[in-house]
Amino acid sequence: MIFYNRVINKGQLKKLISWSFNNYGTAITAQMANKLKDLGFRYATKAGVSISVDDLQVPPSKRQLLDEAEQEIRNTTERYTKGKITEVERFQKVIDTWNSTSENLKNEVVRNFRSTDPLNSVYMMAFSGARGNISQVRQLVGMRGLMADPQGEIIDLPIKTNFREGLTVTEYIISSYGARKGLVDTALRTADSGYLTRRLVDVSQDVIVREADCGTKRGVMVTSMKDGDRVLIPVKDRLLGRVLADDVKDPKTGEIVTQGHIQAVKNQVLTEDLAKAIGKAGVENVFVRSPLTCESPRSVCQTCYGWSLAHGHMVDMGEAIGIIAAQSIGEPGTQLTMRTFHTGGVFTGEVARQFVASFGGVVKYPSNVRTRSFRTRHGDEAMIAENNFDMIILGVDGRKETIPIAQGSILMVQNNQQVSAGIVLAEVPKVGQVRKTTEKVTKEVASDLAGELKFAQLVQEEKVDKQGTTTRIAQRGGLIWILEGEVYNLPPGAEAMVKNGTRININSVLAETKLVTEHGGVIRISSSPLYSPEKQNETNVLAQATQESTIDELEASMTGTSAQLPINTEMPDNLPREIEVITASVRLDQAKVRLESISNREQYIIETQNDQRFALKVTPGSKVGNHEVIAELLDENYQTSTGGIIKYAGVEVLKRGKAKQGYEVVKGGTLLWIPEECHEVNKDISLLLVEDGQYVEAGTEIVKDIFCQSNGVTEVHQKNDILREVVIKPGKLHSGNYEIDLGDLTLMDGQIATPGEEVIPGLVTSELKYIEYIETPEGPGLLLRPVTEFHVPDEPGVPSQKSINSSIELRAVQRIPFKDGERVKSVEGIELLRTQLVLEIGEEAPQLAADIELLPDLEEEGIMRLQLVILESLVIRRDVVADTTQGSTSTRLLVKDGDVIEAGGVVSRTQILSKKSGEVRGIREGSEAIRRILIVREADLVKIPVNTLPSVVEGDLLVAGTEIAPGIVIPRSGLVSKVEETVLNDGSKGYQVILRKGRPYRVSTGAVLLTMDGDLVQRGDILVLLVFERTKTGDIIQGLPRIEELLEARKPKESCILVKYPGQAQVNVNDDNVEVSVVSSDGTITDYPLGHGQNVIVADGQNVNVGEALTDGPQNPHEILETFFNYYREHESAYEACLRSFEACQRFLVNQVQAVYQSQGIDISDKHIEVIVRQMTAKVRIDDGGDTTMLPGELIELRQVEQVNEAMSITGGATAQYTPMLLGITKASLNTDSFISAASFQETTRVLTEAAIEGKSDWLRGLKENVIIGRLIPAGTGFNAYEDALSAEINRLEQNWDDDLDIFEEGDLQSVVLDDQTARSLEFENSLNLSSANQNFVDSQGKPQSQSSFIDDSMSEFSPVKDKSGSVLDDSDFPPGNFDSDFPADNYDLEHEIDLEDDVYDGYDDFDENTPDLI
Repeated sequence: MIFYNRVINKGQLKKLISWSFNNYGTAITAQMANKLKDLGFRYATKAGVSISVDDLQVPPSKRQLLDEAEQEIRNTTERYTKGKITEVERFQKVIDTWNSTSENLKNEVVRNFRSTDPLNSVYMMAFSGARGNISQVRQLVGMRGLMADPQGEIIDLPIKTNFREGLTVTEYIISSYGARKGLVDTALRTADSGYLTRRLVDVSQDVIVREADCGTKRGVMVTSMKDGDRVLIPVKDRLLGRVLADDVKDPKTGEIVTQGHIQAVKNQVLTEDLAKAIGKAGVENVFVRSPLTCESPRSVCQTCYGWSLAHGHMVDMGEAIGIIAAQSIGEPGTQLTMRTFHTGGVFTGEVARQFVASFGGVVKYPSNVRTRSFRTRHGDEAMIAENNFDMIILGVDGRKETIPIAQGSILMVQNNQQVSAGIVLAEVPKVGQVRKTTEKVTKEVASDLAGELKFAQLVQEEKVDKQGTTTRIAQRGGLIWILEGEVYNLPPGAEAMVKNGTRININSVLAETKLVTEHGGVIRISSSPLYSPEKQNETNVLAQATQESTIDELEASMTGTSAQLPINTEMPDNLPREIEVITASVRLDQAKVRLESISNREQYIIETQNDQRFALKVTPGSKVGNHEVIAELLDENYQTSTGGIIKYAGVEVLKRGKAKQGYEVVKGGTLLWIPEECHEVNKDISLLLVEDGQYVEAGTEIVKDIFCQSNGVTEVHQKNDILREVVIKPGKLHSGNYEIDLGDLTLMDGQIATPGEEVIPGLVTSELKYIEYIETPEGPGLLLRPVTEFHVPDEPGVPSQKSINSSIELRAVQRIPFKDGERVKSVEGIELLRTQLVLEIGEEAPQLAADIELLPDLEEEGIMRLQLVILESLVIRRDVVADTTQGSTSTRLLVKDGDVIEAGGVVSRTQILSKKSGEVRGIREGSEAIRRILIVREADLVKIPVNTLPSVVEGDLLVAGTEIAPGIVIPRSGLVSKVEETVLNDGSKGYQVILRKGRPYRVSTGAVLLTMDGDLVQRGDILVLLVFERTKTGDIIQGLPRIEELLEARKPKESCILVKYPGQAQVNVNDDNVEVSVVSSDGTITDYPLGHGQNVIVADGQNVNVGEALTDGPQNPHEILETFFNYYREHESAYEACLRSFEACQRFLVNQVQAVYQSQGIDISDKHIEVIVRQMTAKVRIDDGGDTTMLPGELIELRQVEQVNEAMSITGGATAQYTPMLLGITKASLNTDSFISAASFQETTRVLTEAAIEGKSDWLRGLKENVIIGRLIPAGTGFNAYEDALSAEINRLEQNWDDDLDIFEEGDLQSVVLDDQTARSLEFENSLNLSSANQNFVDSQGKPQSQSSFIDDSMSEFSPVKDKSGSVLDDSDFPPGNFDSDFPADNYDLEHEIDLEDDVYDGYDDFDENTPDLI
């Protein structure tokens, strides 16, 4: 055996185990893995591999890297403050600087470990693949780098420390954003991923391997999966375990690819070696069988599925591959990260290749160079090459370097420029780079200081959109200057008291506001007048307020800052919070109000002089609207004892106010009341104890536990055997044979008989009665019911109250809650007439609400008086101390309590005072109200003395560092406000430049301007929205949500435009819009209108194919299906077009799902995704049923429709027309053939009702249906359990056992746990002898193996097993799973005897001592 000196890391370990598994089966591999584990732990313990703090070595060069980065950031910030670059460019530069620093530091960490301590525990763990990876180690000993905030925006403050050094508080808080997000994401992911798995299982649970070969000629083309240049999955990995659908020929020689004695011919299973050979031969496309194209009805055949990846052999019959596929896709769901951060733009290093000068020299361009100027992401000026050329660098020592520059490259240096080594010369875009799509985003720029705006070199234009809103846009970029000054915000309605140019001192009045009453009236200054006994004044309608605790004192006691209140008023102690002006009031002088408790509820009762008692219906202190009820008379006169029928006699009513308040009596009269008892029951009819029409006495039990209160005739209402209600009508029943027609009797129903009237011959009433015709068990009869009369007066006996100036009054109103003829259902009794006091506010009174106030009476204790007031409340402006932008204020009150004031009178005056002295600027003259005032203070000016005449003039805008005279540089940016002559100390003439401090902001072209030239701004105001493009990171949706979007076949929000017919693209670019059309080969032109914000990604003149994307954005799978179907439909049959369009859609879905998992580094075999996608693309929608029984809109399997159509074409009937449909997994689950499976998934009621109406049958083909019903599932051993054992299918399989398979794979038996005595004597020629005597692997002849190693895959073949006659045994001699009966043990000649129990395992026990030699 060869000795291999190799470090075994994770990858090698995988290979080793997979080699052992494929050659020796599971039992031996498990033993070996165990031994390897023991070995690893033993030596790790001896070596002491663990992480200690000393192992975390921070590279010494970290300090220098950080210093360089910080210097770069300082330079960038300086450029920003000078207005050289915009906020966006600054941000971008900072982000990129820190990212590259972090990256360099990471490489430094690795270099440092490699050179100083290669046996460092941390380094070994990270690079062995056992635990952690470089990105985690970088956080331990490098720097944590940039973090994102909860919105996904990058915070431009990096975390410079690592966990070894420890984080600062700020860094800790920033980094906890990410940690929290991680925790939340994990919690959400678990649930999402579980639900995804459930849906996948539901859609594919009935996919079971049911036959050996469906015999299809179709298949799919397998190619490498790429992302731009990067190969994600090479073709050899995608081929493993597939069955070829066609011969594979070497592209160089044209011969069939061969590995060993296996040829890559049709129907050959691709083993690992064969797949490698195909990859090595450079075959790009391989045509293989696939579950997508399998033609087995309702299942997938063995050949189309290929290997079962669990044991690396052909999949067994009855294997539930649908469930396996669902679990394979669902399980890694938890590992997928939910969201990716939107980085503002992608880092240059990733997209472009940089050319760096390897030595100093001069740059030379050839003469034919065409370039255009270009501003980079970082605000640097550069050029873009418009043609290909070679850049030449000539070194000082005569060296010469040629750099090929491709079209579209960014040139960082000029022709003939001197460069030093290490400078970036150009960035060349990668070839074949997927064009990254961009989106337009805006960034707000806020002002850092208060002052006056000035635009410089900025060209504005106004744009009006479709809605008519105007936006101002910077047509050409420039600067916005803010010139410093103190800006005061004026409150609404303030009037400026100064003019531009006025010099003012501290506390000068800048502006003042007046508080004006609108309606006039009596002034009341108070806190709340409710329940305070001190507030007293009998003569005045108003209560006098005392100023015992003023608002100021209350405020001071709350905030503890009475000293700082900047209010220097004439009455500083008692400035109230609000002043009330009373417009109208009414007071009930005669009525007393007291608090009584009525049935355990406290209530205010109003007593009038004539002893009427009213209950107050509103709470004191609240506002009451017009026509609202204030009080209600407590009156027993109109109370009934039961329910009944109400009839008006002479009473006239009006409907006023809300319906539930009832009807207002306009004219008095009489109310007739016909009592009846009504019991609402709503119980089962069996509980009824009386009959309909029966006469009952008071106290009779009419329904179980319900007794009646009066004598009368019952009336029972029932519906659907539910007893709704029982009515007892009091009165006298007259039945018998009267000499009168039955028709006349019924006419009397509902009449009222007056006293002395003869109702029917021989029946005279003595009092008022109501006649009702009823059918009783004895026959028809008349019921004479008693009538009660209630007299209603025209006017209520309560006086109305008017107020002083009659704009407000309390009016007494009588209301009847029921309409004429209404039947009132009740047992207890009700009130027929209510007398209420209603508030009436006159037209002239402005506000439609009054305040209710209760004032205590001075003479009697515990008695109050009711007063209604209409107020105008004026709030005195309180300026918060903290708001420095307002200036200090002083407020003066101009009225006293009790003053009468006219409408429009001034109540108080507030003045706004300046806090600093200076010159007033920025007041806009003209119609618009002044909202802000600017004061230029001394501190805002810088005076610079100059000996000679300066080179600047008044009005110049200068940035810091500009030279204004020989040797004199200005320290600050700003505006030259004055250049004046002065006399120097020695008497000679000098000059002084007065500079008003300012700060420039760079504005890029296309930015949205939110301010005007000359505006005054406060610090923090938004000046402008910068519009910039940033690359979309792939698809913003990634991870689990993206998988879900694909498998649910959701339509993306803004999908791209697909080519409908192949041809040549034509792109016309105008000023505003881009037009795209495709010219087909026959000359037809198809136009493609672009939506808003869509960017074209094809070049003019480019050849495009059907289904290709013309614009950026995600592709819509439904659209792919439709586009291909419409295209193929013109050339081929509907069936063929359907298959081919499904194929395109399936290819898209499989590759997209794979891409998401690959981006997270998760490997899933294509066949699992294919099984699921097959279920999504199985059905078509019928458009026209033709002569078939199918209905339009029905979803039916394509295969089924085609069978019916074939039959139709034979009989000459019209075939069905259909369109292919892509169903999401949820929809596909609900549309399965089995209604039991669908109902147990979602929408149970709907599925079951539909199935019942259609009369569906469930054939119980899937697993789920059988589980639910409790049968054996038709998979695994239950496969074929329900079919006739003697069926032809099984006979066919029996025959196949002898013919097809001629190579016996030894691993099969080795990995099965044998429970059969005869198998003991079975042994392979190539036995694995690991006894302690011989600790090398030996081959069957006992010679040490020469060509074998753990790492290489060239393990020698096993010798086949032979029987006594010498013929080779194959699978057919071992029917699967039937060792007990069919195994002819004595027929075999075993060359070596081996006792499985002793030899193999004993030898294995000694394995560990010698293992190091193997490695």
